[in-house]
Amino acid sequence: MVDVRDPKNPKAVNYVAAPPGTWNVHLQAHDDLLLVINARDLFADARFADEKVYYTRSVGETVSDVREKGWSAGLRIFDISVADKPREISFLSLDGIGIHRIWYVGGRWAYVSALIDGFSDYIFLTIDLADPRNPQVAGPLVAAGDEPGGGGDGELAAGETLRPASRHYCRGYRLRQLARRRPDPARRQGPHPAEAD
Repeated sequence: MVDVRDPKNPKAVNYVAAPPGTWNVHLQAHDDLLLVINARDLFADARFADEKVYYTRSVGETVSDVREKGWSAGLRIFDISVADKPREISFLSLDGIGIHRIWYVGGRWAYVSALIDGFSDYIFLTIDLADPRNPQVAGPLVAAGDEPGGGGDGELAAGETLRPASRHYCRGYRLRQLARRRPDPARRQGPHPAEAD
């Protein structure tokens, strides 16, 4: 934690270490809550020494042979009512690699992309924070066939909607809004900039 009340003289005031083998690459704060993602430190894995592997392959398939879980996967929630003394009040544990991104602007719901067991890539999860001391997964949003063993490719067929109905879908590390129909492939101008070499 850095005290920036005097922006010209920032001061380090505290530090909370991540659990072993875990990275905390994203967090969100609102009012007196700080939500911190926990996931496997993928870049500690030799298979990701070339960062391109992370962006061009299914993370879940790349690490599907990992049997020993030496990391923390899920969401840590801290009470930050005393700003320089965060106090962990809960941990929502997930089976799998963990959470990569989170969106939280206060209130009852947080939204995350998570790679959980059985999926080949990150999916969209809604987290219920009605009781921040006992967070619950309210449910995933997936395209037909993307459930574990479903053989899906993460793409929506013409006229297909997500279950439960929503316009938000998380694929890989991106969160994007979808139209009801898949764009015409003939009109596509090339890969998304994040997917290009």
